Amino acid sequence: MRQNIARTLKYACLVGVSAALLPACGGGGNTKKDPVTPVVKKDPPKQEVKGVSKAAVDAFNEGVAALKKTPADYAAAAVAFEKATKVDDKYLVAWANLGFSYEKLGRYADAVTAYRKVLSKNVVDRGMTLALGRALLLSGEPDLAITEFESILRKHPDDLEARNNLAAAYRAKSDTDTSLRYVKEVLAVQPKNVPAIINLGLIYLEQNKLPLAQLMFTKALSYDKDNAKAMNNLGLTLFRLKEIPSAVIQFRKAVMQDPTMDEARLNLASIYLDYLHYENALQEFKAVRARFPKHYAATVGAANSLYGTQQFEEAAKLYEASLETRKDNSEVYLRLAKIYEEQLNNQEKALVAYKAYVELAKPPQTDPIYSTIQFLEQNLKSGGLKPAEEVSAPAEGGEAAPAEGGEAAPAEGGEAAPAEGGEAAPAEGDAAEAEAAAGGEG
Repeated sequence: MRQNIARTLKYACLVGVSAALLPACGGGGNTKKDPVTPVVKKDPPKQEVKGVSKAAVDAFNEGVAALKKTPADYAAAAVAFEKATKVDDKYLVAWANLGFSYEKLGRYADAVTAYRKVLSKNVVDRGMTLALGRALLLSGEPDLAITEFESILRKHPDDLEARNNLAAAYRAKSDTDTSLRYVKEVLAVQPKNVPAIINLGLIYLEQNKLPLAQLMFTKALSYDKDNAKAMNNLGLTLFRLKEIPSAVIQFRKAVMQDPTMDEARLNLASIYLDYLHYENALQEFKAVRARFPKHYAATVGAANSLYGTQQFEEAAKLYEASLETRKDNSEVYLRLAKIYEEQLNNQEKALVAYKAYVELAKPPQTDPIYSTIQFLEQNLKSGGLKPAEEVSAPAEGGEAAPAEGGEAAPAEGGEAAPAEGGEAAPAEGDAAEAEAAAGGEG
């Protein structure tokens, strides 16, 4: 017999975990977030769940407690829900909340696996299908996401959330015409639909129609003043309009509204870095790395900030760490070389880093760097020093990232922000989400 997840996941709805994840728990409109009021002030009932072992329930409750923290501890929640599912593989509410926690941690492929686990148990639920489609889209699979969203429309032709998510998915595929068609279909029914308005703003932003993009994000905030996605996207638009102080205000508002909005933090940190406010930039980069220790842009940004504050040894460690993720950033090697040569007096490592830079950047033969390399080689040879400990070897090709952070990261609202691009983010429940770099509003 096919199950209905609204009944199976009653505990998820009670603790407020799934209000944004599983709209089927409470139904609701398509303009604002699910109207269900999350019950977060009381602990969930510590009672036995029929057919589920006490150990699994206890682990589930640990996950709930982690999610109820301010801010939520998604890493601890994921560990607890993982434990619950290992104890009882059929504990669907734990799988659903595990998928949610993975999604908040940016582990989108793992979220896909968790959501599919729920749906594989003959579960019929619109909200879970939306969640699966969203995770697929965030993990870079827009075509598979479209399949899930379209399956909802076949059963519910009037579903506006599915249309908003389809708009985000087609934006991820650079199919602006189809994305715009779905946006217009939503706005024809609900002219004040905030997700659709944000999607329209993102389309204008991509088309460099900045005044129109600003108008859309401002309109979205007039209908939903607490929408952090609209704040972040408005900040990005203002930045591109060269209205930097106003952009900073919007990015700060977005972070205050949603402390887990990493793309807003990256945008804010990038501006701080551009204007040499290294300490402020470092705090924002650290906040992102606290959630994603290997986040590439945050790691390089933090290293740049440490360099600016003359914390050279710590900066070098982070530059080295960034090379574990990407080995094709020539500017990282150049910065490492200068730190080792000029600050840490390690000519061996400096030589290795300079050579790596030359291999990637291929500067003209007139560049003074070749003289520097020759000098270091002769100096090391005459001194009889031991060979350098290798830094991570570079890969051929790749574009150089600006050593000082460059312009503000083009992050466009959503969940965890992938620093080097990312896919369009679909809606979470009844409210739309946008993602870094190509963020769609579902």
